[in-house]
Amino acid sequence: MKYWKRVMLLPITMSILLAATTAQAEQTRPAAIGGYSPVSYFTKNTAELGSAEFAVEHDGSVYHLTSQEQVRIFAEHPDKYRPRHRACTYSLAYGMVLPLDPTNFKIIGNTLLLFHRSEEKDALLEWNSSELSEEELLERADANLFLVTF
Repeated sequence: MKYWKRVMLLPITMSILLAATTAQAEQTRPAAIGGYSPVSYFTKNTAELGSAEFAVEHDGSVYHLTSQEQVRIFAEHPDKYRPRHRACTYSLAYGMVLPLDPTNFKIIGNTLLLFHRSEEKDALLEWNSSELSEEELLERADANLFLVTF
């Protein structure tokens, strides 16, 4: 092959390799919210596992959705569907960071809240029985976002 043809093909080859590497990195990054589809919380009112086949990236997180239709829905308003916090909302309101149980959720307006659940604590039950209003709890959780460093 002549030199100029090799020089012309180099940028194309590099672009293909970069795209393949980026796609592979997307597939190896862990899915946000345990692989559950953020769209299903809103459209089906249920926690539903998504699929890597329908993975989308938004704001540094990879979300697994359940279908091409959900990919379209998510793409229209991605900020609407992602959870408000990356840790349990109730624990953040009290200055703690507890891991999420993606099946333990609540939607307030257009906001997805995820909560911790373990044998010792069900943060959604505590949220629902709190003496503080939901607005106060959300303000406190938002004020403590600095605790979440991942």
